[in-house]
Formats: sequence, structure tokens, C-alpha cells
Amino acid sequence: MRLSPSRTTTFLLLTSLWACRPTEPAPTEESLACPVPENGAELPACPRLCDDSKPGASPQPGQDPSRDIRSLALSVNLESLSATARVQVADAESGALSLKVGNLQVTGVRSRCGALNYTVKDGQLDIGVPEWASHVLIDYTLSQSPDFDGYLPSGTTFLWPSFCSNLFPCHPQLEDGVKFSLELSNVPAGKTAVYPTRIPGDAPAYMLAWAVGEYTEKPLGSTSAGTQVSVWYLPGEEDAATEGTLHLKDAVDFFEKKYGAYTFGNKVGSVSANWGEGAYGGMEHHPYWHVATDAMKDKLVHHHEAAHGWYGNGVRIQCWEDFVLSEGTAEYLTARSVRATEGVEAEEQVWAGWKGVLERAVARRDTEALPDATCNEIDILTHPLWSNIPYKKGAFFYRALEKQIGADAMDRVLAGFYQRHVGGTARMQQLLDLVKAETGYDPKPLADTWLRGRGVPAEIP
Repeated sequence: MRLSPSRTTTFLLLTSLWACRPTEPAPTEESLACPVPENGAELPACPRLCDDSKPGASPQPGQDPSRDIRSLALSVNLESLSATARVQVADAESGALSLKVGNLQVTGVRSRCGALNYTVKDGQLDIGVPEWASHVLIDYTLSQSPDFDGYLPSGTTFLWPSFCSNLFPCHPQLEDGVKFSLELSNVPAGKTAVYPTRIPGDAPAYMLAWAVGEYTEKPLGSTSAGTQVSVWYLPGEEDAATEGTLHLKDAVDFFEKKYGAYTFGNKVGSVSANWGEGAYGGMEHHPYWHVATDAMKDKLVHHHEAAHGWYGNGVRIQCWEDFVLSEGTAEYLTARSVRATEGVEAEEQVWAGWKGVLERAVARRDTEALPDATCNEIDILTHPLWSNIPYKKGAFFYRALEKQIGADAMDRVLAGFYQRHVGGTARMQQLLDLVKAETGYDPKPLADTWLRGRGVPAEIP
């Protein structure tokens, strides 16, 4: 996500040791006996299971908000706004599953063998899950909202930071990574729906998205790894989209070569999002990230949102207090992608512009870029961290660090960290520890100055 100024504009703009990964669950009877489609919310019949499992003995609803979701498949009818979510769950002794459902209207919950008992209270869906079941199907309707907290009337979705529950039943917590599939039906005549049918890597709950409009796709080519890159623009935007994405394919190629393989599919790109007049910035809805209509000409927004495929989405932050690990890193990678695609002089112009942005942000409302004494004890939407501070102070921290250890060492650290934590969560302190372990240089003084201090440091690299 990149920032910009206003409630809609501001919202859009600003918007462990090694991360533990859960062990594979013991296989349930359903997972052993029954086929599961790769896409689509419905499940094929499995007579053997249902004949043997006594489906009438469904447990009463219980609460288990920590039960892991392995994958989530959605089918959404855009005409009726009715939907079905197929949730694959990990094995658990609780016999229950709890999900946030926001303003969704749940109309039924079932297993492969019949109806399940459930309750909805205060935006939480509690389900009784038979011990043999590995999938739960939830039927519901969703509604449009103009408040950037779900499905917008303009046809785009907006879920950051925790509004997934207004689009599908979910766990909005940062630590929960989910594999997704998505089907949209009854797309309005004359319009195109841009969305991923499948996201194979664990992703944050806010990452899934779609956009519906009069889109034209412009292919930009493929990277050395074979990832296809495109841009989708609305009528009248071709020139702006072409200018803003002139180097996007090469930027993605740079990220893949320097930091590691992309995990969210083999096709990526920028999608114009009609967020309304004055809205500026982007949102990291990989693999097809959204860019505000007014920002389609801005290469930095396109590159920044692409960089989140590695930091922010590829490596998820463990705590909102580590926001800089997502946004500061993505901002630094944006500058590096400009150096790689256009040269050092073009990059220096970027840093010169960002210096002014940082000074204005500090003058407006200063704060620490890394308030990491706590974990998930802040509300990112009301905390001063929701600002340009973590973006720009984070980027300048990395620039200062690069000047101490060199670009090659910086890239080795970022690549190594990504490859260790991709698909999981991490904290900024873990990256600082890795810098010291890998290079022998202690980044603490720089971190204290740029990330944990206030003001604009006297020496700006």
C-alpha cells in the first residue's frame, strides 16, 4: 500500500524468531475418503462418507477462533450478491470453528453430508464441526458499502486492514495465512471482472480482491522466470497506464532475481481502481494489485504495490507495530527497482522527492516508525503509525544501512530473510538480527535513529 492525503484519500494512501508454521493436521475421514476440487465452493458427493458418518449427529455450535483455516474457496454471484465459502479447516479437538462475518447475512452452514448447527452473534459465526469433517460450506449474502470496508459500489473490493469479514467469513488476524480460490458469476454485461481464480501461496486475509469495470488488458511481457505481467485500465486511461507501467515488468523481474520466487501465481499486474475523485495510492491485492485511477501515471505506486509480493504479503508482518517491515521495505525496494530499470540518476530523483515528503510528514505528526515494545496492541487505523512515517523513515533506514554494508550485502540479507519467512510472519527485529548475523554490522544505532527515534535525522543519506 502507498499513501496519500483525506479520510478516503488518507485511508487509501496510508493504507519470533523464525515464524512458526503449523504442523500438518492429522487427516480427517473426509480428507482421506473424498475428492476436493481445486477451485469452486461446492463439493462433489461422497456417498461412502455420508453413509458411514451418521450426519444427523451434528455437534452444537462452539467457539474456536484459533482453529486454523487451510484454504478458502469462494463463489460469488455479482447479480444477487449471494455467495458460498468452502472453508478447509485443520483438525481440532474442539469440534468447533469461529469466523468473523461482519455485516454478512449467513443463510446456512453445511458439511458435505448435510446441515450443521451454527449461531451468529456480534459479527461472529460459531459452528459445530463433526470430527470427520475437513470442509465447511457457508452460504451467505453480502452488501455493497461506500466506506472502503468491503465491496464498493464502484465494483472494486477494499479489505485492508481487517475488513475481510464484510466480503467472506474469515480470520482477520495477521498471523493467519490462507490459500484462496475465487469464482465470480453474472458479471454485468459489457464489463470485465479482474480477479485471480487461485492464489496458491499463503496470503493475508485482506489480499483477496476483485475489480469489475470496462477494463482493457495490456500485456507487458514476461519476466525471466516466466511470470506474465499486465495492466488493466479503464476508458480514457491508456496513456496514463502505459506511462506508469513502462518499467513494471522489469521491476518484477528485478524482485524475482534479487529476492526470490513469486508465490502467488504466474500472472501479475496493476488494475485501475475507481476509488473516487481525489483518491490516490494503491493496495496490495496480489496478484492483481489495485492502483487508484488518479495514480495510474505514477510508476512509484505500481512498483511499490508489486514489491508487496515479497514484503507485506510474501512475508507477512506478525504485529501491526511492525508496519515498517511491510511498508518501509516495499518503499526501499521501489527505489531499488528504479535504480535497476532506469539507473542511479533516476533513483536519486526519487530519494530527493521522498526527503521532502518525510519532512512534511514529521512536521504534520511525528511518531516512531517501529513502536515494537508491544505486539498487536495498537489500532492501525487510529494510531499515528498510519502515516507516511513508516514508509519514508523505513526506506531511508535501508538506504543508510546500504551505505554501510553495500548493496550486495543488503540484497543477500533481504533475499535470505524472504526465503526463510515467505508464507509466514516475521518481526522487524528479526531482520535487524539477521543483518548483524550475516554481515557483522550492528544496525542498532541506525535503527534507533531512523526507526525508534523521532524527527528527521541530521544526516539524510
